[in-house]
Amino acid sequence: MVVLSGTAKACARRRRLVLGTESGGNQGAHEFWRNPMSLSVGLPKAMRALSVVAFITWSVGCSLFAVGCSSSKELNERSGRALVKEATADAYYPIPLTGLAPLMQQRSLVDFGQLAALMEKKGVENGTAILVFGRLLDQKLIVQHVDAVSYPNIHGGFRSDSKYGYAEYELEMVPNTNHIKGVRYEQGQDEAQQHQSDVTGTIDASGLVSLGPNRYQYKEEGSTAWLMDKDVSFVRNYKGTVSGPMIEVKWYTYSFSPEVQAQIVKTKDAPFGFGLYEVETVKGGSYEIGDVSGLELMTDTDAVGSFAWRASLNKFGRAFYGTEKPSGNGRVKFGKKPDGTWFVKNWCTMNCMF
Repeated sequence: MVVLSGTAKACARRRRLVLGTESGGNQGAHEFWRNPMSLSVGLPKAMRALSVVAFITWSVGCSLFAVGCSSSKELNERSGRALVKEATADAYYPIPLTGLAPLMQQRSLVDFGQLAALMEKKGVENGTAILVFGRLLDQKLIVQHVDAVSYPNIHGGFRSDSKYGYAEYELEMVPNTNHIKGVRYEQGQDEAQQHQSDVTGTIDASGLVSLGPNRYQYKEEGSTAWLMDKDVSFVRNYKGTVSGPMIEVKWYTYSFSPEVQAQIVKTKDAPFGFGLYEVETVKGGSYEIGDVSGLELMTDTDAVGSFAWRASLNKFGRAFYGTEKPSGNGRVKFGKKPDGTWFVKNWCTMNCMF
């Protein structure tokens, strides 16, 4: 077996070693720092490639108990893996919330739980953001809140006459929403002055109607309905007929459960060296460390290598990734203390800069 020991010669520098695996243990203190390299959203596979990179720098050297032919003063496949396992023991696998944020930041007319169930039934690809959202809802890691709001039932024709012609809206509500759609007609003094256009808009709970650039206050007087112009310089009111009782619309808002909120970590990062911004990740589990390979002596007291890793997911991580299980190859820097024992200086799981 080839090892990097305290008696390694300068000519052994940068010599690559073919190594195996074995576990070991030690203890030490560490300083934790994460560097998210990208924040685009969407799919767990994509998020795996874009997820937060964890660099852990050890400020206190670690000692390794001798196992077989490995010792605290030798760096080989067994001792290297043991050191990496110990260095990563308290680290968490980070899952960025960037992809979920757009679905949670404002109220919506969409029941994402029902939508996810429909998409799953139709065989939509497992990794889509809506399916991830649906699994988190199923596990009660995201909480759905429902608010029922009543709106006037805008329907039929609303006309405004003048001595030079008339203008008229023909409107209806979009089912299960506060949205309005229809057509606007204009007729001038002769047939050549005709105009017709499609219109869309909304009505709020107070009866304020927005149709393109125009705003009106909806008002009822007996069986008569009015769209009262809010323009202060040119007022044009439209008269129609009351269409019936109010309609009820369900609005949905979403929040993380207290269990998840307790696992959210907020950090500030500048991946390109400038432009600090806040990053939110959830503790999605821990790391399982596999083979250490490609050990290379850079100086008498510094070495680098690669290691295989796989995420050991917790409840949130399993719901987030579904049947997938993130894995990859990371990089590690080793250092040697004055007494000749090796320790982990820092490590990363992907997008490594060394």
